[in-house]
Amino acid sequence: MKAKKPTIVVAGILDTKGNEIKFLAEQVRKAGGNPIIMEISCGGEVGWADIPVSELISKEGYTKDDIFKLDRIKAADIIAKGGIKKVKEMLEEGKLDGIIAHGGATSTFIGSKIMQSLPLGVPKIMSSTLATGDCRPYIGTRDIAMFYPIVEMGLNKVTRKVLTNAAAMIVGGSMAPSVGKEEIKPLIGCTILGVVAPCTERASRHFESRGYDLINLHAVGGGASLEELIRDGEIVGSLDIATHEMTDLACGGEMHAGPSRLTAAGEMGIPQVVSTGGLDFLGPGGNRSQIIERKLRSKVTGGLFEEEEKKFQGRSIVNRTPNAAAVGILPEEAQKVAGAMVTRLNKVKGPTALVVPMRGWGEYDISEEMARTNPSLTKGKGPGPYWDGGSTVNPNWSKRAVAFVEVVKKFVDRTNPNLDVLICDRHINEPEFADLLITIFDEMLRGVWKKGMHRDKDKVESYIPE
Repeated sequence: MKAKKPTIVVAGILDTKGNEIKFLAEQVRKAGGNPIIMEISCGGEVGWADIPVSELISKEGYTKDDIFKLDRIKAADIIAKGGIKKVKEMLEEGKLDGIIAHGGATSTFIGSKIMQSLPLGVPKIMSSTLATGDCRPYIGTRDIAMFYPIVEMGLNKVTRKVLTNAAAMIVGGSMAPSVGKEEIKPLIGCTILGVVAPCTERASRHFESRGYDLINLHAVGGGASLEELIRDGEIVGSLDIATHEMTDLACGGEMHAGPSRLTAAGEMGIPQVVSTGGLDFLGPGGNRSQIIERKLRSKVTGGLFEEEEKKFQGRSIVNRTPNAAAVGILPEEAQKVAGAMVTRLNKVKGPTALVVPMRGWGEYDISEEMARTNPSLTKGKGPGPYWDGGSTVNPNWSKRAVAFVEVVKKFVDRTNPNLDVLICDRHINEPEFADLLITIFDEMLRGVWKKGMHRDKDKVESYIPE
């Protein structure tokens, strides 16, 4: 444990929740921390904060008279920007070990913005009545813990205990042991999904055995963290096997990772191997019954999912959890996804290979023949509900895979010396496919990979002819 008392910023709107913030700060003190109260009030300054709101807004060129005349939204934005500058100064001076904020909507907006500016590893707790809803806007890609305090105002036998727990958590987190230098290894970013677990697990085991650490990011929003970690310089290479978020981004699903997905590695010039894990399905929101009841439509074809399920093989609506269903995508949607991906990959400045398995992109996307001859790929469950039938190009290839690579072939920048595209006559979960990704990525990390390699391998061909 750290020897010194950790300095904890305790932030809140003091003109309306001053008593609650004072209590929270006192409990931080009792838990062994050194609390510094930061005022983020939008309506008036109380005069007793360690860091008054006037100090924050002065960093943005405003005075109290200016700020308290503005509407609450504009004032909150200015206070947040000033708070970001203040905590960065404190961190650089070694005067910040953790931060906790408490309140409702405005406090959560300001507090979380400030926390998002701090590096990963700095303990952050947002005690917010909004914690029972969608927390993505407040957490972003940072390690912020959303804590539900029951209510934002009032001190009683319930809230005192709840806030005391929050105080103990932030102090405890701020006193955690330091990570020893001997534990720090080069870090690889790897995107994962349950439907491609055989592939990602095989690749992860290989690189861990070679002395790398892997950060396995779940491709239902976790790709945003991958992009940010790359830009922060934390990642030496991106093993982007599960790119499902690109389907949700291009086709209107809920579990995407924003418009910057699949851009950071290319911009930073680090090695990346990209594949199509989980691109075979879309998460439009809700379970199967809700999708049908709400009459949800494809944003690409315009058709009702329920009606298209009856018309097209592979369009199945399958409950992945009791609350969320996924819908198999059609070739037209695969083409839109391909366009979004190749547009991003055309700009890469470092070694990049897009490797497409033609016999299926996940556990649910597998033919009857493959399920019969390779039962381990489906854990004995048989053919997948998202398999869309054999293509006329090759009866073993899915129609969506063929449609996908047609768009890639049409729009890929053949002149980019850093970018190669390979297609493989394999299913994504076959060991041989994982081994191909491993070989390519290993060559990139060692600096020996060149565009054009592996085109002579069995079941592999290029979509960028020399």
